[in-house]
Amino acid sequence: MLSPQSRRHFLPYQTSPQIADLPDKDKAVVILPIASVEQHGPHLPVYTDSLIVQEVLDRALARLPEEFPVWVLPLLAYGKSNEHSAFAGTITLTSETLIRVLKEIGGSVARSGFKRLVILNGHGGNTEIADFVIRDIREQTGLLVFALHVYLRVAPPSAGLTEDEQVYGIHAGDVETSILLCCHPELVRRELAPASIPAHLKTFKHPPFMGPLTFAWLTPDITANGVLGDATVANAEKGERYLSDAATQIAELLRDIADFSFA
Repeated sequence: MLSPQSRRHFLPYQTSPQIADLPDKDKAVVILPIASVEQHGPHLPVYTDSLIVQEVLDRALARLPEEFPVWVLPLLAYGKSNEHSAFAGTITLTSETLIRVLKEIGGSVARSGFKRLVILNGHGGNTEIADFVIRDIREQTGLLVFALHVYLRVAPPSAGLTEDEQVYGIHAGDVETSILLCCHPELVRRELAPASIPAHLKTFKHPPFMGPLTFAWLTPDITANGVLGDATVANAEKGERYLSDAATQIAELLRDIADFSFA
């Protein structure tokens, strides 16, 4: 369900002649939100990442002036989630498919006369693909292309989180549960929320999510229930802060993108 802010800026609600005749296409920012459909433990829906990125986008749009030239494409809910493929409900694209889809969407945006495209990403498994595919889209279309990663590089949460949560709580823990408790509490099975930071993670010489040694991992390698973090301490107040911080920063970045130029 689109919010009033997103409805007003939703590009597919325009007709083809309207899109052809839109003013300010040199400055207009086209946003493609992408996320995932993947397991989020026993307590959160598989649509969690998609719900969160859409909520952040809705709130960011509400912080922009009504005349700001921004257009939103439909959320691409399916992402690269093969780390979670062992869990029911995960629907994943291969890397090759996601790359091709993003490039073809970029080409369509360029053919419609727009000059700026933002990939607004809400799933960690999409990060590396979005980072390199924007250069390919730039080369192939001439678009100015940007990747914004919500809660990864944009507004990474820290307030109210333990040190362990900041290091290991990357999936369905305090942050994501708090956000869902704020914006979609009816979808949270609070009674099933686990505290799940497996002790063996702390014995790794190189933590799996940061540091100098990058290695491949699948979710069952590191957690049996699919959760990394302590969801038992989540609350809606923290979720509201995380949403507000991200929306404020996204709105500021969209203003910067509208003004961006290599010249």
